[in-house]
Amino acid sequence: MATILIIDDDPQVCDLLRQVLEDEGYGVETAQNGQEGINQHRAHPADLIVLDILMPDKEGLETILELRREFPKVKII
Repeated sequence: MATILIIDDDPQVCDLLRQVLEDEGYGVETAQNGQEGINQHRAHPADLIVLDILMPDKEGLETILELRREFPKVKII
């Protein structure tokens, strides 16, 4: 089963995406900000990362750059 990591500071968005993706058979993990998402991906690499661009603490573009440096082949939406 493919795993998707959702990184978004809006809990409603995370819950909605989780529900839709789990209904389609995916394993889903969530993180509330960029740094939490990076740490989570380090511990449990996901097959795909879906992330918000505008977030507190570590914005989406900064998160993407850090993920790409450490995990160059990771798929990000």
